[in-house]
Amino acid sequence: MRRNIHVMSGITIKRLLAGLATLALLVTAQGALVHVHAGELEAVRLRYAALPAGVDPAAAAVRAGRLDAAFQPLSEDALRFAQGAARWYRLRLDSDWRAHSAPLLVIRNARFQPVTLYAAGDPREQAQEHAQSGRDARFSRRALVFELPRDLRAGQSLYLRMPASTKPRPFSARVYPEEAYHVDDVGWVRVMTFFESVQFTMILVGLTLWLALRDRLYGYFVGYLVPQFFYLLIASGDMYSLPGTGWLEPLGIRALWFVAALSTPFALSFIIEFCEMRRIAPRLARVLSWLRWPWAVLALTSLLPLAWHAHNSLQPDVGNALFLLCSLAAIVAVIVAWRRGSVAAGVFLLAWIPQSIFTALRALQLLLQLPLPGWLEFGLPAALALSSLVLTLGLGLSTLQARRERDDARDEARRDPLTGVHNRRALMARIAEALTEARQQHAPLSLIFLDLDHFKAINDRHGHLIGDACLRILAERVQSELRPGDTLARWGGEEFVVLLPATALGEATLIGERIRRRVEADPFIASGVAVAITVSLGLSGHTRATIESPEQLIEQADAALYRAKAAGRNRLIVHPAFAAVP
Repeated sequence: MRRNIHVMSGITIKRLLAGLATLALLVTAQGALVHVHAGELEAVRLRYAALPAGVDPAAAAVRAGRLDAAFQPLSEDALRFAQGAARWYRLRLDSDWRAHSAPLLVIRNARFQPVTLYAAGDPREQAQEHAQSGRDARFSRRALVFELPRDLRAGQSLYLRMPASTKPRPFSARVYPEEAYHVDDVGWVRVMTFFESVQFTMILVGLTLWLALRDRLYGYFVGYLVPQFFYLLIASGDMYSLPGTGWLEPLGIRALWFVAALSTPFALSFIIEFCEMRRIAPRLARVLSWLRWPWAVLALTSLLPLAWHAHNSLQPDVGNALFLLCSLAAIVAVIVAWRRGSVAAGVFLLAWIPQSIFTALRALQLLLQLPLPGWLEFGLPAALALSSLVLTLGLGLSTLQARRERDDARDEARRDPLTGVHNRRALMARIAEALTEARQQHAPLSLIFLDLDHFKAINDRHGHLIGDACLRILAERVQSELRPGDTLARWGGEEFVVLLPATALGEATLIGERIRRRVEADPFIASGVAVAITVSLGLSGHTRATIESPEQLIEQADAALYRAKAAGRNRLIVHPAFAAVP
């Protein structure tokens, strides 16, 4: 199957732009909703303090307040996981809690790290992490949410124990009223559900195309989108709300690494196939093929036991750096293919550049250990959804173009290359269909066999080019006298056949005479020479008593044609068996 889209009609381009505009409007509307909610959500002022790095006392001593003098004040911007050691933080309200809804402590950007909360005077220990089963279903997994006492007072200490991390990643810890946070959280869930639904729908479309066409291009497309979809589910935490996913909890962040590493080789394979890189840019295709193998290694190492990752923190850094390299190589390769005439490459650029930009920014944010801004948090899933939609539309256009090319090739195989009318093979298939319909419906059927008179003399006198022109003008004049549903075919040489479905003897005779008069009416002018042409015609038709096959119908019409030639040409003769039909 040819996968390159060489020609796009105005209608298909409009459909593509309409699809993009629709997605843009939906994303804008959902994004506006989230920003409105975010504007309404105001955190309560807190004072932050921390024990010195490397100091990890017993929880009972901290909760009892015996180490409060050792806590050092710091700003919210200084909240970070400690590299290689656990660290304790203390949070206190500036004033007593007076809101009518309960206070919530919200920890963002903790990712898959377990966080433990201790409140002064409260013997309970509250521990949460992103992949934890049994989380409070009232809240999404966008953040870790701890419910605090309604009578929380200024100066009352909240202690957070943050576990050791391989990187000094920043996090945020804020207190919100439960009601306001719920509004913001619901907005976030709506947006993420929308993005995930777009991804899931495009996977179903790609899977349907693959099952129907069995083309590896669509297999690569599905293989590319499925890990991306699970990446969104795992990153948002929706995956852990599905039944039967408890086995993922011990994997922690390694599950995210695995699906991210698994998606990229399929993406590179899809680029090679969709943009026809092997034909257009074979060297760049080989480069992209080689770049798939490091990702296979990363996918396998991400499943190694947790102890291995605890002592080897290079996994995410290598993955992020490698992704930046692969994205740059892929974009360069696709741009080259696009400049060399691949429209499919242009469609891919339209789809992939926003995704690559946001993914690269996310990778840089993780590499540089920067806070996660809201526009990047929503921009990446939005770009993934947009990319999957545009690529699905591109695949649809490619499939439509391939179907048109297939139909054109099939139609071309059924046409006579000189005159453009049906050839003998197409005619015999059509006669067989018409005979079956005539028998089933007890309807008449007629067939005219016609021959250009003195064709050899025309060729000898004027040359074969003029002879070919005579055949073309003959086909045009005969076609002009036919009705919709009638079939004209070239039998061979100067012989043509006209099939007239649902046509009895009387009407078929009138049509044959019209054809004869139309052909002889005007001489054919070629190179300033007038060439007079006439035709002889033999007419036969379906009779319940005699006609058994298309060959028999042709044979009777041919016999009538022979009699017309013997009688002086330029006339129509009806086969006796057809003429005798009452």
